[in-house]
Amino acid sequence: MALSLRLLCLVSFFSFFSSSPATDTLTPSDMLRDNQTLVSSGGLFEFGFFSESVSGYYLGIWFTADPSNVVWVGNRNFPLLDSSALLQIRSGNLVLTDRRQLQIIVNSANVVPATTSNTSATLLDTGNFVLRAADTGIIWQSFDTPSDTYLPGMKLGTFNLNTDHLNLHVVNSWASHQNPAPGLYTLSIDSSDLTKLSVWRGDGVKMVIAFLDGYEFRFIFENSNGSTNDDYNFSLQSNRNEAFYTFSSSKNYDLMWLVMNSTGNLDQNFMLKGKIYSVSHPLCAGSNGGNNGTCLPSIPSKCRDGGAFSEMNGSLPSTSADSGRSIGISECQTLCQVNCSCTAFASVQKLNESVCQLYYGSKQNLLKIIEKGPGLIYIRDGAPSDSS
Repeated sequence: MALSLRLLCLVSFFSFFSSSPATDTLTPSDMLRDNQTLVSSGGLFEFGFFSESVSGYYLGIWFTADPSNVVWVGNRNFPLLDSSALLQIRSGNLVLTDRRQLQIIVNSANVVPATTSNTSATLLDTGNFVLRAADTGIIWQSFDTPSDTYLPGMKLGTFNLNTDHLNLHVVNSWASHQNPAPGLYTLSIDSSDLTKLSVWRGDGVKMVIAFLDGYEFRFIFENSNGSTNDDYNFSLQSNRNEAFYTFSSSKNYDLMWLVMNSTGNLDQNFMLKGKIYSVSHPLCAGSNGGNNGTCLPSIPSKCRDGGAFSEMNGSLPSTSADSGRSIGISECQTLCQVNCSCTAFASVQKLNESVCQLYYGSKQNLLKIIEKGPGLIYIRDGAPSDSS
């Protein structure tokens, strides 16, 4: 009897691990759950689910040495509800679900989805998550859909120039420090001058932050000893089909990367002997980022109460105005920010689209009629508390 019980335990043990993902690879027979991760072969990066209390559950990639340093998010616009999150390969595609049983195809940004079920996905030591077909090779990779982080080997630029499937690779900030949704600031190659990198703000204001000067690639915030530019080996490749920048780290560090911060700063990050260091640069030219009159200006606030917002759980009432178009949360914030009558805003999902809701009543009345729900409302700080 004792022997039979022991054999049953062993069968259960091996059955559990046979359904668990491989160390760095997900196969069609695997299910990646909330408490499981993939780890790149060299142990540098980890892949799995993470939670942001203000916005939900996300699929992401982060540094094993610092899980708070997330470099990629796979479902920025579609947060999952809770720890019921699950990733599987179905019909060759990477599919996310939670207890709602709605399917989110992670590789849906690909022009041509997987046409074979014989695929697997591997987390590489570059921080790239690659979906491969056994017969045709790579069919999708996370490097083609960056989040707020620009890693060595990523291509930042414009692709499929002479086709109906123009494809842009840009780096877009988080909406806030705790919300991975697309934010106000975007780092991209400048389509009007391919020798430049520019940052666009949500309201269309642009600033050139790096350029090729004929000899080398230079950032506008180069410090006095020039180390900012010497740390990166940038390369521009351009032809009739594509134009993009890529870079490699200097030999002085184990790894280097850039992050487009949610506040509009560009962060330089360095890894040296396993430790991560960061330098944040305001988008200003010269003087170590100091303001010499050539800075990306703040979003103009014509309202006496300013343009800062506080987050609150819930949903706006059904009487709220609808923007009438599918836009992300960053543009929704801009619409409310520049309208002094706008008290609050929210971005909600309707028919797989992000719809912007705007509220124009008093803050006091809003707090009385907020509807319960899993969503988030952003209320203008200092907004009038009565309707007078």
